[in-house]
Amino acid sequence: MKNKNVRGILALAVVTALSFGVIIGSKALATDMEGENGGAAQAKVTEELDVSGAENIEKAAKTDSGYVVTVKEKGYGGDILMDVSFDADAKKITKVEVTEQSETENLGARIAEAEFLSQFEGVEAPVYLPGMSLEEDSDKEAADPLEGAVLKDGTYEAKADGPDDNGMTEQVTMTIKDGKITEVNWDSIGEDGTKKSVLAETGEYVMTEDGLNWKEQAEALANTLIENQSLSFFTMDEQGKTDVVSGVSISIESFVSLAEKCMYEAAGMEKEVSVPSNGTQVDAVSGATISSTAAVNGINAAYEYLQTVK
Repeated sequence: MKNKNVRGILALAVVTALSFGVIIGSKALATDMEGENGGAAQAKVTEELDVSGAENIEKAAKTDSGYVVTVKEKGYGGDILMDVSFDADAKKITKVEVTEQSETENLGARIAEAEFLSQFEGVEAPVYLPGMSLEEDSDKEAADPLEGAVLKDGTYEAKADGPDDNGMTEQVTMTIKDGKITEVNWDSIGEDGTKKSVLAETGEYVMTEDGLNWKEQAEALANTLIENQSLSFFTMDEQGKTDVVSGVSISIESFVSLAEKCMYEAAGMEKEVSVPSNGTQVDAVSGATISSTAAVNGINAAYEYLQTVK
């Protein structure tokens, strides 16, 4: 009987010790998780805000430290969903989180990384990328300075600021003769001289089994520019794509940008970069202008919404 009592006491002691171990371990885990999240607790929601009729705004709330808005914006690969937090005045951004996205891996998808998102913390909204005009600053459309400009004969070349994730750098070469654009070539070239146009022509770079390959689409854009002698013909959607050139499904944003640089050089002009009268300039993810612009537009949509309800 005595031995049974001793065994019972020992069993109880073991169970008690294990329980304390679980509690202590749980506290340690919670501490570690808090540390991983910057040691800051989630803001407490004090009031849900009405978002009916608000374009791209999924939900919004007032918190004990300011506001948080969930916004959806069209990216390159699909919808981008973000939580954007603001201070109590709804002017300063305190945090941006990308909760859903389907952008290109190692390129547009990098908008969800801390290196890109951390630049928004503590800055005044609205935000804009270099060369980007805010909506309130672009109500009046300025005339294109290149329209009617005299182009000097010669060959001009413009290159992207750096290589893409495949190590290839985009470039446009333009020839002007008798004041007219007579030849345009758009290509992407690797450090070893490999050309995207050649890879597309030989079947090593395939975008789709149907329709024009990359080289054929680049040539179609070049021919359209020569025919129209103007870049104003190229209208683009939010993804940098156009429906004005038959068979072209690729983003034409970089083609237009580089061709414009060639034309400005041929005209002996420098493009004036308009700086918005308010807000904060931020940096894009290199090679992912469309995804970066979508993120910036989403943040600004959240900011603009709060100005109507706060």
